[in-house]
Amino acid sequence: MRVIRIFSPFVILVLLLFTLTSAAQNNINGIIEFNKQVHDFGDITLSSGKHKYSFTFRNVSKIPIVIQTVISSCGCTTPVWTRNPVKPGESGKIEVTFLNDQGPYPFDKALTVYVSGVNRPIILRIKGVVHEKAKSLSQLFPYKIGELSFRGSFADIGQIAQGDTKRESITVANTGGRPLRIGFTNLPDGLRMSANPAILGPGKKGEINIELDTKAEKRWGSVNLSGELVLDGNSISSPKFEVRARILDNFSSLTDEEVDQAPLPMTDNNVYAYGSVKPGTKIQHTFEIRNLGRKPLTLYKYESNFEGVSVTHPTTIAPGASGKAVVVAITGSETGDKLYQITFITNSPGRPAFSLLLSGAVIR
Repeated sequence: MRVIRIFSPFVILVLLLFTLTSAAQNNINGIIEFNKQVHDFGDITLSSGKHKYSFTFRNVSKIPIVIQTVISSCGCTTPVWTRNPVKPGESGKIEVTFLNDQGPYPFDKALTVYVSGVNRPIILRIKGVVHEKAKSLSQLFPYKIGELSFRGSFADIGQIAQGDTKRESITVANTGGRPLRIGFTNLPDGLRMSANPAILGPGKKGEINIELDTKAEKRWGSVNLSGELVLDGNSISSPKFEVRARILDNFSSLTDEEVDQAPLPMTDNNVYAYGSVKPGTKIQHTFEIRNLGRKPLTLYKYESNFEGVSVTHPTTIAPGASGKAVVVAITGSETGDKLYQITFITNSPGRPAFSLLLSGAVIR
């Protein structure tokens, strides 16, 4: 006997909204729409050989489009794509083959796609983890929050231009013995996270979809964001799963003339050698930062690889002028070579980030 499933209007609405949202997230400039921009092969073994995936796309504009070229970030990834013009409403594909011939390692490979009518390249990615031999779920996902297991304690979604939105997905696993209903709460502005499927069966893998919208709250440089995982309605405040990213200025709308006239930070010497010092020593040095460009230079933020480093600096440097960055670091109790790195985030397309260094050794 055939079973007929009758979905409620609410379920139909949810499915429709999910479909529309997923499509909208992969629509680029109202010209081309991909089924997805990141494909995760998951956990594979060396003996499994080559792996293939086809990114499909549709022309959502009113004129024909052409995939001009596709450039792979690695010789281990081979793309083949639709060469003929794709008419409005029609579809094409970019098929990528991962050769899987370089040994056991995590991989994340990019395909840079140039499309007629789109003013900047589109990045597609394939990723996964190659293992020498098959492993258990608990071995593959050792970091646990409640009964949900992750590969690690954070997801690094890489570099984002200010004002853009970036999406990423990570694989998780239910290593317990019962289904888990997964949700998130207390997420900071601009960060959205959801589980697919929302209810993950025991011994199954699922995905956490991550979206970071930099328009929601202006942040600069390296950011660590986190919320609380909710399992079966219970919020888990600790430990947390972090989302990490690096946010730089957005130069995509600049003309060639504006780039030529843009600010350009420069220092005569970006390294200060402080020699050999004792633990607890205060190190101080003044760097001179010059603006060689024709527009004002803005220093949005600085960050350091060590806590306790302070920097006094101007926020703006006029064209042709210079400013002083006074760096103060106090050495800790650990001995050995120690390199302090101070990185500035700027509005310069030529140097959106640049570093100053304090180099030396701590001895007793």
